[in-house]
Amino acid sequence: MNTFILEEKHFQQIKWSGGISTQLYISPVDAGYSERNFEVRISTAKVEIGKSNFTSLPGIERKLMILEGEILINHENHYSKKMKQFDVDSFSGDWNTTSVGTCTDFNVMTTGNIKSELSILKVVAKSTTKINISKQSKTLFLYAFKGNIDVEINQVKYILKKGNLLVVENIKVDLISLFAEDQSEIVVTKIF
Repeated sequence: MNTFILEEKHFQQIKWSGGISTQLYISPVDAGYSERNFEVRISTAKVEIGKSNFTSLPGIERKLMILEGEILINHENHYSKKMKQFDVDSFSGDWNTTSVGTCTDFNVMTTGNIKSELSILKVVAKSTTKINISKQSKTLFLYAFKGNIDVEINQVKYILKKGNLLVVENIKVDLISLFAEDQSEIVVTKIF
């Protein structure tokens, strides 16, 4: 099992037609977004213009969570839906996708047979919350959207600060404990 925390200095910013995307994680390590040779890519993006077109990404499965703001997302010939804070949408990267509205979002991209699960976890102030890990999970990501969180894995403590990403690769535990002094919100991504 390999556990580490990625901070702002590790992230890579990319300008796109609708705003700025911040790559938090990419695997394998030597993969590149522009080459489309990654297996897993996690990023946040600021959508700063009222109407934007999503980049066509054939062969890539996408999950999108709204962190702040609201958008109306439209997948041509599939469906449209209004998305507000912490709503999640799953779609194929080759769909013709547009959005109306501005937001900050959290993106998970996977290729091949790799699957993902994306959710928000609210940690109540001065309380411990546990995350159950299924046997099928290969990698777990915890992104501190709000607050600072103490994370305990196999009796080892990590301090996850706001805006940082905790990565647990080759998971070999069933349970992870989280404690927060203040009300906190964590984006949880599981890779299968």
